[in-house]
Amino acid sequence: NEGLIYRGERLVNWDTVLQTAISDDEVESNEVQGILYFYRYPVEGTDEQIPIATTRPETMLGDTAVAVNADDVRYKHLIGKMVRLPFTNRLIPIIADDYVKSEFGTGAVKITPAHDPNDFEIGKRHNLPFINVMTTTGAMLDTCPAPFAGQDRFAARKEVIKQMKALNLFDEEKSYKTTVPHSERSKTVIEPRLSQQWFVKMQELAKPAADAARDDSLQFHPELWKKTYLYWLDNIQDWCISRQLWWGHRIPIWYCAKCDGVTTGMTDPTACSKCGSPEITQDEDVLDTWFSSWLWPLSPFDWPSKDPKDQETLEYFNPTDVLVTAPEIIFLWVARMVMANLKFKKRLPFRHVYFNATVCDKQGRKFSKTLGNGIDPLDVIEKHGADAVRFTAISLAPLGGRVRMEVEDFENGARFVNKIWNAARMIFQHLEPMQKLPKLETLTLTLPEKWLISRLRETAHKVDTHLQQFRVNDAVEEIYHFIWGSLCDWGLECAKIDLSERAKPEDKLRALSVLVYVFDGALRLAHPVMPFVTEELWQKMPSHPNWGGRPASICVAEFPKIESIPDYSAEAEQWKSVQDIISGIRSVRSQMGLSMKQELPAHIRVDAALAATVEAAKDSIQRLAKADRVISGTDVKRPGQSLTAVGQGFEIYLPVEGLIDIEKEKQRLASEGDRIKKILTGIASKLDNKSFVDRAPEDVLVQTRAQRANMEEQLSAITRNLKALES
Repeated sequence: NEGLIYRGERLVNWDTVLQTAISDDEVESNEVQGILYFYRYPVEGTDEQIPIATTRPETMLGDTAVAVNADDVRYKHLIGKMVRLPFTNRLIPIIADDYVKSEFGTGAVKITPAHDPNDFEIGKRHNLPFINVMTTTGAMLDTCPAPFAGQDRFAARKEVIKQMKALNLFDEEKSYKTTVPHSERSKTVIEPRLSQQWFVKMQELAKPAADAARDDSLQFHPELWKKTYLYWLDNIQDWCISRQLWWGHRIPIWYCAKCDGVTTGMTDPTACSKCGSPEITQDEDVLDTWFSSWLWPLSPFDWPSKDPKDQETLEYFNPTDVLVTAPEIIFLWVARMVMANLKFKKRLPFRHVYFNATVCDKQGRKFSKTLGNGIDPLDVIEKHGADAVRFTAISLAPLGGRVRMEVEDFENGARFVNKIWNAARMIFQHLEPMQKLPKLETLTLTLPEKWLISRLRETAHKVDTHLQQFRVNDAVEEIYHFIWGSLCDWGLECAKIDLSERAKPEDKLRALSVLVYVFDGALRLAHPVMPFVTEELWQKMPSHPNWGGRPASICVAEFPKIESIPDYSAEAEQWKSVQDIISGIRSVRSQMGLSMKQELPAHIRVDAALAATVEAAKDSIQRLAKADRVISGTDVKRPGQSLTAVGQGFEIYLPVEGLIDIEKEKQRLASEGDRIKKILTGIASKLDNKSFVDRAPEDVLVQTRAQRANMEEQLSAITRNLKALES
């Protein structure tokens, strides 16, 4: 009714396999090694022949002109003359058009308006005839001259060249790289075809959609897709919405047998709107599936229903906040939903568009049915569980990037799920049925407990920040490191003394209160990524008073917020120094090949600012670093034949006399140092190679630089301990 939808004869992208027109967005342009054919047309009334270059000689049967550039001195004198088209014996004009590039091919172009989009525009400009020479299956029409009639288009191509050679009009053929449009669904070569189709005028709809992106009312994540979105809208063509398929929404247009009336309406009509005749027939075409899909923000709510309940539901869910989708359908679906909602509701359907990463195999090829290189999610879910698959897929996928994924990657997710189960098992075994836990503020917390709560607070803040920025994989990494590293490796280990049978009841209750509070928060953070395991464990866990009321499901529980978690950041910094000391002792043990079962004394010289903290944490250092005793202070001296580790505000000395063969260890360290130096030399040659840096994928560069940093750190530790042993 507004004139936005019209019927017209235009070139469409015809799929000869599916037997239907398809939209520009369903066409793939593939680079192929084609052939450029050179032949000549005789110029009528002269002895001259005009040379032609084309990749599609079979369409010459539908030629209606030859075009040259008006400034091309080779052909200026021929403009306005006629050529006799071989096989058809038709006379067609030589015309001048700026579209023709003199330097390409021969500088003269055969014009087939019914079979080429550029020729179509030239045909309209010069009022040329439009002659279709092919059937819907891609065969030459029976009206074509023998021997071409009925031949497949590609067979006819060979036949045309054969016959042109027989007429002594063929010159040569050259290999030629070109892009050829293919159907995204059937993969066949698209045939431009002149056809009566239904179209939507898009320019009026596109402007508001483009304006929304330009003023950032509509935001894309990653933002680079904004440029792609705007380019398409700024260069948009009318949308062919009719399809010649058996299935789909039938076009709501009826044609009258008595007059030329066309009837449409919100309901099926019973008579012609022009003459009243009941002899009306509905259009046999169906709508493009995306013409239905672009109404998705509206149609699920029975729009345009006038029912108050339907309208209330629509107003509640439209607009929504985020659309999560794939970049491949930014035009097919995303842009069109924006246009439809702006047209019918005068508002955006969503404020943010989040594009998923593209999943590839280990060779960097996108997963596809054709290549057979995909991973069946049902197979890995069967083996590792849905949560492990979700966690792995999300953790590997950067914002809008490409991720290389292998079946083995899902083992990491499975290990993480097991880690969470084991953490829960350790906590739950110390809980009594219907356990009542005290509030944190009523307890005298230890330094590691305050650090653990501070880490939960820090993680909640980082996760929230990453999610606000749509960096979901970074949020998942934070959750992973918190649960595995902070909670399991440190929090649970530090709590073991207070949970032992020898512990005082009040210490055990305090430790359990902290662990349940922190584990509850960890499950809440992980729930969007791992909904099944987190729900299962949360249902088995007692309520903690610091989390307030307990809803029926974790999915509606409050997500951890930084302001609701106690702030122990000052105490946390103190415990970090203790952790560095413990890690330093463990690192030296590892480098020397000393078993954790082999206890040895630890001498720690500390700055005055750390002295009290380290003294108070001696028991934790002794137990977690497996030291038989800890000697700390500001004036601690280094014993003879001791290895060292250095950190901010402290030095660690580990006497190894009698524990290792000093000379053998020096030889081993020297040999290991030489090995690492060779590796570093190889890495340096790579990173100094401009060709490698320019061509290597970003993930390879990151991995190589990380390897260099790790090797340099190892070499530094080896050098330090060699000096210690030599002294």
